[in-house]
Amino acid sequence: QFADVDLVIEAVAEDEAIKMSVLSRIEPYLRPDAVLTSNSSSIPMTRLAACLKIPERFCGLHFCYPVDKRPLVEIVGTDVTNASTLADVHSYATDIGMAPIAVRDAPGFLLNRLLVPYLNEALELVLNQADIRTINATAMTFGFPTGPLMQLDEFGMDVALEVGKTLYQSFPDRILPSELLIAMFKARRFGRKTGRGFYFDDGAQSDNIVPDVQEIVRRRLRSAAPVPDAQIERRLFLPMLLEATRTLESSLVDRAAIVDKAIQDGLGMTDSYTGLFSWADAIGASTIVDWLRPLQSLGKRFEPTSILLDVASREGAKLADWEQTSVR
Repeated sequence: QFADVDLVIEAVAEDEAIKMSVLSRIEPYLRPDAVLTSNSSSIPMTRLAACLKIPERFCGLHFCYPVDKRPLVEIVGTDVTNASTLADVHSYATDIGMAPIAVRDAPGFLLNRLLVPYLNEALELVLNQADIRTINATAMTFGFPTGPLMQLDEFGMDVALEVGKTLYQSFPDRILPSELLIAMFKARRFGRKTGRGFYFDDGAQSDNIVPDVQEIVRRRLRSAAPVPDAQIERRLFLPMLLEATRTLESSLVDRAAIVDKAIQDGLGMTDSYTGLFSWADAIGASTIVDWLRPLQSLGKRFEPTSILLDVASREGAKLADWEQTSVR
């Protein structure tokens, strides 16, 4: 059946061992010129390619959920992926009406590198007694289509946990293992797909988190003073912004505009969204550096990056204009 296939997309569970088993079993049945891809949302392609005989014809092809509403596709090549493979995959993605971007191989690629810090911080805010309605309103004013807890219900707690685990293994100094996410997973509250999540209980949806989840949260609330509403915006979006600048510093992508477009196409942002970097520029890089000082006691996820400090030091410089050639 595979002999006439030009391109194969592996889309099994987000588990490295399972994926490598499937990929290595499929490869012998493919033509030497056929392209083999993985829809992994976080596992580095270099690690998956280690099980293949012809890794030059392998790359990542990460579609975003739900595929029919999110045009972003991340094309992730390894150091040995040949140019014709990447060109073939880019043409395929374009031909089926998607919006592909090329991303350097790294844990979480681009979109989940940005999304996990945002979702984790939302869970931290909940445990720090921040008002959930204010968290949701802040997220939706920024341009997210839903609040972060509903977003987790849509993605699935099991998938979020696997992606978070991959990122934590690579960036343990700034990716938090979420106590609340782990508790939801252990309670088998996986989200909409199982009818049990933050807002779902046996298939019924509520406007408020369901009573069983309220109890899960209550047992884990932190004793410190509740996070004031004025801090919620900073806590939600600054870790995401800083991680975005790190993806530029590490050449994951070479322009700030690619980051902003990936968020738009990958998360279904509303008309309120003007861009993560545009949001930061409207506030001002110097002001953001000031905002970060009292938050750095929470960990390295709030530590200013070289790009942020550089833009803050140059009058008129904007984060949204950053390109690889702008590094001084």
